[in-house]
Amino acid sequence: MTKSASVLVVGAGPVGLAAAIELHRRGVPVRIIDQDPRPVKESRAIGINPRTLELMEASGATERLIAAGIKLRGVVLVAGGRVRAEVDITRLKHRFNFMLALPQDRTEEILAQCLAERGIPVERGVSCVDVAAHATAAEAVLSGPEGREEVEAGWLVAADGAHSIVRKALDIGFPGAPYPFEWSLADIDLGGDVEMDRGEIRLDVGQPVLIRLPIGPGRHRLIANGPDVLGLAPPEWQPGAIHWQSSFKVSHRQVQRLGEGRVRLIGDAAHIHSPAGARGMNLGIEDAATLAERIAAGDLKDWDRARQAKAAKVIRESDRLQRLATADGAFVRRAVPLLASMALALPPLHNRFVKTLAGL
Repeated sequence: MTKSASVLVVGAGPVGLAAAIELHRRGVPVRIIDQDPRPVKESRAIGINPRTLELMEASGATERLIAAGIKLRGVVLVAGGRVRAEVDITRLKHRFNFMLALPQDRTEEILAQCLAERGIPVERGVSCVDVAAHATAAEAVLSGPEGREEVEAGWLVAADGAHSIVRKALDIGFPGAPYPFEWSLADIDLGGDVEMDRGEIRLDVGQPVLIRLPIGPGRHRLIANGPDVLGLAPPEWQPGAIHWQSSFKVSHRQVQRLGEGRVRLIGDAAHIHSPAGARGMNLGIEDAATLAERIAAGDLKDWDRARQAKAAKVIRESDRLQRLATADGAFVRRAVPLLASMALALPPLHNRFVKTLAGL
């Protein structure tokens, strides 16, 4: 028997949850599923930018996210033991003139709670195993604890990640390439006089880039483009308990098209890129919120074109940042901090860079 749904959201990470919240807020009935039987327990994405806070404000989610997170006023670039440049987000002329640091598991918990209060549970352990897109509807075959079921939806929104089953079912290309090196990260307690309201990027000759971002009281995310991030932590940070460690490779990819018929891809299902600039999750939530608005209005005119252009721009910007931060060679490593200090000392360039980070 075929069941019906107005909108079926596949994937209950931050992007899928945001899509479901915004659809319901705009009066669109929604069902959301996720193949994982339980929510994530890792911190994963940790940066929420002003654009995301702006988009999720009307639903009431932003107030809760801010209450749970840490406001970061900026990030400093350190080379040779000295601060060479600073990005000051508080100079942004916006009511949310900060980056919010909040581990992804907490972000998902808050968004899922907001959704549950609207009477919409996340159906966990339910996979989308096949999809057919049509001009007036989408058909999906789901598999879960109750067995298989067929669903016909007015729209199917695929937020099922970089290995999207929906994208593969529709045979949509995902061209791009991996970066050549592996990154390592650790969530760790730090002591000493480590700042809790500013991040830090360390660029030293002969060393991988080291990034430190506060994520909770006394706790920080360390990231390096090498295998041993903990070995790079300076002793004055007084490293303590390790809460999570991982390594990962980074790719840059973008779908050839955002869907067909009544199926649309959002978030990592549609685009992935370097984490430089903390844009990935935020770009996906912007996909979700703008798509929900268009579905509710019954008009997706130009949405695909606009989102593809935005994703391509973010991929270019993130790639540029990553290449600057990870460039090898003593000359380049000495030149980058100098050039950054000169550029960020100019208000127009500083403000432009801050707006880019903010997603505005």
